[in-house]
Amino acid sequence: MRKLITAITLILLSFISSAQLLANDSLPLLPAITLNMADGSSVHTQDLLGQPYVLHFWATWCPYCKKLQPALEKIKHKGLKVIAVSFEENDDATPAKVISDRGYTFKTAIKADAIAKQLGIRGTPTTLFINKAGRIIYLTNTSNPEDENLHVYARTLLHEVSN
Repeated sequence: MRKLITAITLILLSFISSAQLLANDSLPLLPAITLNMADGSSVHTQDLLGQPYVLHFWATWCPYCKKLQPALEKIKHKGLKVIAVSFEENDDATPAKVISDRGYTFKTAIKADAIAKQLGIRGTPTTLFINKAGRIIYLTNTSNPEDENLHVYARTLLHEVSN
């Protein structure tokens, strides 16, 4: 019984600390960027203000990205926008086709090397969880689809949607 109470307390504390993070103006603000999408459209992060989302920086050749992407697809199906941002690719790479062939449905931004450099992203995978105010509440380089932090921060962002 004592272990159960301790576990419940820890879970509640994680949600409270996540909620406090969302209200904290000291979190880094994602600068305004324009993502060039594989379908020829553009996504401006300023247009995403008011809704939380995930940016997943990856490359088609990255085995660690491939390992992580099933978890991101699950997060998307729970109602959170996920954008795969391809960078460090060969000229003949087809990131949107690779995502589709893997059975994933998130949108794909392409040729984002300059954006990755601007944001200081050096490796794949790098995944950012961005709240509705445009602040980065979590940045990770994990490739572990079972990493509990992925799911905790996804739930935190989804809680923003319901409020």
